[in-house]
Amino acid sequence: MARNGWLYAILATLTLSAGLSLAQADTDVAAYMKALKSDDPGLRRQAALALEKLGPQAKAAVPALRTALRDSDQFVRRFAARALGAIGADAAPAIPDLIALLEAPQREEAEAAVQALARIGKPAVKPLAQALASTQDPVLIRAIARALGSIGPDAAAAVPALIDRMKKPTKIPSKADGLANRVNMLAAIVEALGNIGPPAKEAIPEIKALLSDKILAKNKDFRIIANTAIKKISSKSP
Repeated sequence: MARNGWLYAILATLTLSAGLSLAQADTDVAAYMKALKSDDPGLRRQAALALEKLGPQAKAAVPALRTALRDSDQFVRRFAARALGAIGADAAPAIPDLIALLEAPQREEAEAAVQALARIGKPAVKPLAQALASTQDPVLIRAIARALGSIGPDAAAAVPALIDRMKKPTKIPSKADGLANRVNMLAAIVEALGNIGPPAKEAIPEIKALLSDKILAKNKDFRIIANTAIKKISSKSP
């Protein structure tokens, strides 16, 4: 047993030095956590990717991944967010750090953070709702709405924020694609409310009001999304 353990340690070290091959089933979380502190950004990236692959098994790495969200390398930050999302509910302590990453100038980082928060689930609902209320970025609004919708009924606490954003959507520059951006943003919000289901019943009058809007009423896709949401919200809870 001692000899096997010694050989395992050598193999784990070689795996890290060779670029942390994701093809190997190495579950040495401590080794990957150590690699996150490497001076080599490539090694740090591979460590974060390896922890993502391990998913919930990597929960001990949450503190190290929280630190990695502030790494100087944007890819390390993005991959760390993805790893935290893969860990799931056990990554809840990282919620404030992920919320901060929503303001990242690189769109990919913000999207990775939103997706991670969605996978963490219910503990992230209120912070996501607060972010929804504070941002003026239509793309981020859509991403947050989809995240809340993916959480489903557990996102009931975010219903007031979704309704408020639906009633007072952010101002979008009147460019050629301005109308499409507005429709897409409202569609994402309405769809999220539908996915939350019966707990979002207070949103039905507002969704119907949108359907009476002359411009939105002409958009077939929006009508389908809105009517589907109303049906989901109106359905009886199982």
